Amino acid sequence: MAKTKASMSVNCGKTGRPEVLTEELARKIVKMIEVLPDLDVQVTWANVVTQVKRKFGHELGRRVLATKQWDGRALIAEAYEQAQAVQRQMRAQGRIRINATMPRQALQARIETLTARLKAAEQTIAELRVMQYDKLDILRATHLDLRMELETIRKQTPEKA
Repeated sequence: MAKTKASMSVNCGKTGRPEVLTEELARKIVKMIEVLPDLDVQVTWANVVTQVKRKFGHELGRRVLATKQWDGRALIAEAYEQAQAVQRQMRAQGRIRINATMPRQALQARIETLTARLKAAEQTIAELRVMQYDKLDILRATHLDLRMELETIRKQTPEKA
């Protein structure tokens, strides 16, 4: 098959592998990077690379992510800088969650203690509920006419002028 001039002009500049990091993918990566501080994921290039590989299935290096430009703007690098600034600001304000960087074993121990406290509180509530039902049952079982009791109490207390 012979190539014509028309087919050669269409393929001009399109030799080699197709571009993996397109502008559309870059915009998705930018959105992912913007969310990292809110998810308490430390904003580092290593984390960005692993997240990109996990979410989009492309193993792109830090250099590619940091230097690729569209219309003269390095979109991913700008998003990375902004996310780092947000993370620094959150750290300065003390809004980074305490449990975000704890190891798994410490988190499991904390979950166990909180679960134990929850069960103790539920047991206390159950005991209080039983006591309240007993008190209500005693009131229900009495054969006193409460209206007459209320009248006698009113007669015993002096009226205020």
